[in-house]
Amino acid sequence: MKNIMKFTYLFLLLLVFSACEDEFIEKQPLDEVSPETLFETEAGFRTALDGVYATMKTDFLGYNFCIYSIPEAINDDIIAGNERGFTFENTHVDIYPLDYDFEDFQIEGFWTFAYEAINNANSIIKYGQNSSLRDKDQYVAEALAQRALLHYDLYRFFAPAYNVNPDALAVPYRLDTDELLVKKPRNTVQEVITNVLDDLNAAEKMATNDVNSYRISKTAIQALLARVYHETGDYENAMKFAKEALKDTRYALNADAASLENQWRQDDSDEIIFRIRFDETDNGSNAALLAIPLYFSFPYYVSDDLINLYDQENDIRFDIYFESDPLGSGNYYPEKHVGMRTSDYDNFKPGSVDVKLIRVPELYLIIAEASERSGGSDGLTYLNTLRNARGLGDYAGSDLLTEIMNERRRELAFEGFRFTDLKRLEMGFTRPDGSGLEANSTKYALPIPKLEIDRSGIQQNPGY
Repeated sequence: MKNIMKFTYLFLLLLVFSACEDEFIEKQPLDEVSPETLFETEAGFRTALDGVYATMKTDFLGYNFCIYSIPEAINDDIIAGNERGFTFENTHVDIYPLDYDFEDFQIEGFWTFAYEAINNANSIIKYGQNSSLRDKDQYVAEALAQRALLHYDLYRFFAPAYNVNPDALAVPYRLDTDELLVKKPRNTVQEVITNVLDDLNAAEKMATNDVNSYRISKTAIQALLARVYHETGDYENAMKFAKEALKDTRYALNADAASLENQWRQDDSDEIIFRIRFDETDNGSNAALLAIPLYFSFPYYVSDDLINLYDQENDIRFDIYFESDPLGSGNYYPEKHVGMRTSDYDNFKPGSVDVKLIRVPELYLIIAEASERSGGSDGLTYLNTLRNARGLGDYAGSDLLTEIMNERRRELAFEGFRFTDLKRLEMGFTRPDGSGLEANSTKYALPIPKLEIDRSGIQQNPGY
């Protein structure tokens, strides 16, 4: 049955590609455009940078679905839902049971599209830095940040956490000095993180804030630096860059239920620092990421462990993030990503929703946790600011770090963070059905796709 469903989804993907074939044929590939011409104008740079974002979101298997659905299928925030429920990329069948292997097409797809986007970013860096355009640095900075983000997410998926084993093999870090088809060995976790931080720090010095949240701005780069430093335990730099990012007055916490709901239903919010744009013309239906209410398809329910962390009377997030199962199971399904902006319920079209990759609340939580773990004094202040914005009073308990981590789980639910947190904090999990992972399980590092091993001969991860 699993294989039948897998081939069904692959067939649907082929239909999508076939429908768009003419559009792809009419576009001139980046490597067929003269770099001397392309990178001498602002429009040329923007076209090339847009091509990277377009590659990231091209398919169900990139930053359309899998950037969220893969890590969300490997944690304890969601549990198996209605047995007749389905997702468009089928992670609830292939990934959720935790018996995934190197032939699962979602894993191979994310790897493939990520490296395709990296190659495009490298072309911009390689040729763009020689441009005579006065403002070239800001565009090269954006490409450096794209390359860093893509490699960081590949590391998140395919390697152990930095603090668990920095010497473990991670992923190949492809640079603009590499030949396009050269076979590169896997870099270590330490090497990948070093390269990510080098790219982001270089980009932060060159970038500007002349772009909106649909592009990686200087503020977004600072937020990414805060995220990576936080994960690797460099709390001083994590707080430094998070606070720098919060100085950008374009972005602020939503302080009422209507504004927060607008963020998730209509993609309109001052909390969104960086997002991947999706609209009616884009392929896929990622507003059906974890649930498809208009099809009455609920492949996932929300675990009681997560539900019980919320003050259901006062927390404005509760009714926005969750909805009762209309099929009468008594469970809640995850409604957070069920956007309304492009959905057409009358014609049973789920529509698409912007994929929000960097939001203001994460920065408050980074500062709060980093401060508390390093003996600082900012933890309670930043925690309470976020709590107050979500309708909750100041924290009055005695275990501040636990409350910060609970707040992180509440705020960032279904955005892929729980998977990363379980890894970096060396925690296991057990679901109500008994499935789960032990702390530091090799399953926290996804298998290197068989296609890549056959192509380049790189080493597989332990346990596969």
